[in-house]
Amino acid sequence: MGGKSQYVMAIDVGTGAGRCFVCSLDGTVIRQRYQEWAYRPVPEAQPGGLDFDPQEFWSILAGLVRRTLSECELRPESIVAVSSTSQREGIVLVDRQGRELYGGPNIDQRAPSDAAAFEARFGLRLHAHSGHWPFPMFAPYRLLWFREHRPDLLERAATMLLLNDWVLYRLSGEAASEPSNGDETLLFDLRTRSWVPGLLEELGLPGHLLPQVLPSGARLGSVTAAAAEATGLVHGTPVVMGGGDTQCALLGMGAIRPGDVGVVLGTYGPVMLVVDRPVIGDPRLAWSGCHVVDGQYVLESTSMEAGQTFRWVRDLFYSGDLDEHIYSRMDAEALASPPGARGIQAYIGPRLPNYCELRFTGPGGFRTQLPPMPGTASRGDFGRAALEAVAYGVHANVRRLERLAGTTMQALRVCGGLSRSRTLAGVLAALSGVPVHLSDSQEGSSLGAAICAGVGAGAFGSFADGVSALARLHAEPAAAESHSAFYRQAYEQWLTAVPVMYGPEALLA
Repeated sequence: MGGKSQYVMAIDVGTGAGRCFVCSLDGTVIRQRYQEWAYRPVPEAQPGGLDFDPQEFWSILAGLVRRTLSECELRPESIVAVSSTSQREGIVLVDRQGRELYGGPNIDQRAPSDAAAFEARFGLRLHAHSGHWPFPMFAPYRLLWFREHRPDLLERAATMLLLNDWVLYRLSGEAASEPSNGDETLLFDLRTRSWVPGLLEELGLPGHLLPQVLPSGARLGSVTAAAAEATGLVHGTPVVMGGGDTQCALLGMGAIRPGDVGVVLGTYGPVMLVVDRPVIGDPRLAWSGCHVVDGQYVLESTSMEAGQTFRWVRDLFYSGDLDEHIYSRMDAEALASPPGARGIQAYIGPRLPNYCELRFTGPGGFRTQLPPMPGTASRGDFGRAALEAVAYGVHANVRRLERLAGTTMQALRVCGGLSRSRTLAGVLAALSGVPVHLSDSQEGSSLGAAICAGVGAGAFGSFADGVSALARLHAEPAAAESHSAFYRQAYEQWLTAVPVMYGPEALLA
């Protein structure tokens, strides 16, 4: 299968699984393998403390690389470069001998006992340069927890790496971070795309923890002999800086120009607007960040529980009908339901977040008039109502970002599991009024990291060249004007009801 083709590889450290993704340089062959993993509760760091064994996770990732090469019959020498992407905010602490002391996912929410005082003292400053309001998922909370509860571990730590950077460190022996995920530490300055000098010391933390910063797509080093033995890759294969998962997904969708909007419709639904400058406003309303594309930035809000909403319908109405085709069948039944889902409205997740008080679950339910006759509402109606709610949530977040940036969306690009829903794509097209481009690859983050690998190897002259070679998108046909008019009105009704269901701050504009 490998033949004489050349390939780029991405290693993806997701929240629920690791993944090895391989793509030919013309985008015609894509192979991947993944394996789920789990985290360990940390008794002394409750509530919310979780970690993982870095050696175990590295063994899983290295094994996935070996399996991909073997089972897909790819010659190791055909891999021209490897890069990485990961869940944002997760970190690994490494000692001076290169041994991992701690590995924590983005859902490790341990915090020091004086967290409220920390936020009151540093919140506005951290937000001013990083574009993020402090929250326990961010690195300073964990580092301060270690200072309070495990000062011995913090004293031994030599370097802090984001999870995508840690994978590349394991491959090459070189430590560096890049701006798209580096900014997720709160220790980064968006404007200079570098660490804030002296900030760690001011927080009472060791100042030597931060590695060099290189741009995404830059070559970091080469696969070491030890990493080659572990993974099956060729010693000397180029190792290239990747990026955070959502920004890599933007790249994989081709959202690289100002005005492009990308949404990753997985478990949650982060929405990012590409801008050509940092936009930092009310800290409740959005996160600002760096794109993997140098010189470009992102403004982010999230439609919250997106895929989780559809899964909730699955568990409630389809529990006795589960198989590998369940989501396709659910979507077909939702598509058969008319716009408006026969009067059923869903309020079970999608909304506008408050980034100063992030809550990932909230109250909600369905609203409907009792049908005039039993049996006139189907499970497909409830599925359609859930998908319409996801579309309304995406649309509300896009409008929020447009207002904050003072710009308008030029194109909407969608990837993730729910991008396969014809029902959802149709509602998004009816609401947006701009071209809606759906990614043929469900693994947008891995594809974006593979593009980074190709740029670093010199296979692509630019990120735009990589997008042209690897990204496969198809446009959703424009919605009928009658459907657009209907959904514009239904969206306004949804806006009116959301504060009643979720509270008055659910639609902060």
